[in-house]
Amino acid sequence: SGDASWRMVSRTTLADALHQQGETQTAGDRFTEAEAMQAERQPQYPLLYSLQGFQYCDLLLAGAERAAWGGPEDRADLLRRCGEVAERAQTIFEWRKRPTWNHACDPDLDVALDQLTLARCALYTALLQDEPPETARADTDRALDGLRASGEQEFIAHGLLTRAWLRHHLGDPPGAGADLDEAQRIAERGSMRLHLADCHLTRARLFRDPSELARARGLIEEWGYGRRLGELEDTEAAAKDWPEPSGS
Repeated sequence: SGDASWRMVSRTTLADALHQQGETQTAGDRFTEAEAMQAERQPQYPLLYSLQGFQYCDLLLAGAERAAWGGPEDRADLLRRCGEVAERAQTIFEWRKRPTWNHACDPDLDVALDQLTLARCALYTALLQDEPPETARADTDRALDGLRASGEQEFIAHGLLTRAWLRHHLGDPPGAGADLDEAQRIAERGSMRLHLADCHLTRARLFRDPSELARARGLIEEWGYGRRLGELEDTEAAAKDWPEPSGS
């Protein structure tokens, strides 16, 4: 097309799809290409931002997310990664203060997505250090408020899934369950099958529910959601030590 913006966005769209399929290395390569294009297009803002930046951060945090659930990862490296991603998000917040900032079409959504990235960094960092994730509460609530203001249902579901995990760790299982119920309603109404898989997998992990784990596997396999295969296998291994469901 010759349009620098569309060339960059096309690569990040492909990269995100590859990430969800589980092709992490190829996805990372495409994001790296897109960020190089962004730096050439806007040298004063050399990082991917807006939705494209959120998608890249989602990939960069994937290892920390898995490890925070108990996956077999190097925690020291992942803690550094969380710090680097948080620094990215903070840098973009600082850019927004510049008079030359090119405002996005949906500033509420863009700010909320960066807030959600910060919330996830704080949550994963706390869990990787075996600490209560209290510091993630304010960022998570601000992110969800902003996502609701944007009206973008897909991203509201993202925020609810993160807050459900946080609430459960802060001793509020009913609140976690309510967030999962709302996220599932959004996913079911919008035929968001990957979000629905995340709802079942998250509920299985938080509440040790084998039936939810089986539903998650069915959706992950049906829709080629390769990104979650490692987490699914981690959870299935852990599930061998779960107590038997009452009434079984």
